[in-house]
Amino acid sequence: MEKNKTKKYLKYAIGEIVLVVIGILIALQINLNQQTNSNQKKVHKYLSFLIEDLDKDRLSILECIEFDSIKSQNLNNYIHSGKLILSKEALKYAALTGNFKVHNSTFSSLKSNNILELIKDVELQKIISEYYSYTEFVTRMENHNLNTQYANFTNKLISNKRLVQFYHSENDSIKLSNEEDSIFYGYFTHLRNISIVEVERYNNLLEYNEKLSELLNKEIE
Repeated sequence: MEKNKTKKYLKYAIGEIVLVVIGILIALQINLNQQTNSNQKKVHKYLSFLIEDLDKDRLSILECIEFDSIKSQNLNNYIHSGKLILSKEALKYAALTGNFKVHNSTFSSLKSNNILELIKDVELQKIISEYYSYTEFVTRMENHNLNTQYANFTNKLISNKRLVQFYHSENDSIKLSNEEDSIFYGYFTHLRNISIVEVERYNNLLEYNEKLSELLNKEIE
């Protein structure tokens, strides 16, 4: 009798333990599912904000492409004219540079809040990081050109009082002396080449931007 009671007790105890373990596992799974759903909602929210940032970036990229395309064309007109006539428009564009503005606040939050690693698609994580690495490169090159090539040109322009007066006058063009032409022809050629390279760089960035936007839109559908 005692043995039977012991067996029944053990079976009952084991059954209780199994039920408790099953209950714990179910609770853990429910908690895990809730955490996963919560994480995915966060990811969805951040990716939606990221798409908005990319839309803003795209507008800035297109403006830079348009600016540098017009700039290179204006400088080309002087370079290939075979004359010493410099237009006001070419001079103004030579003294200006494109300014791409990257909107990276969402990406910074993605990294600082460890949301990036919650994106299930590892390839998408990689493409997001690559895009913002390339925006940093584009901005870095812009600043380099601004602080070196454009600074040199601006200093040379400022030192030429006749061109400074022309720049602020209402005249549309000015005839350069042979000495001025020998100086500024080289500058304009160099700045034209920089603009051509920048357009190519902006176009590459635009491709990155459009590809990433497409992938993100599919991800949050």
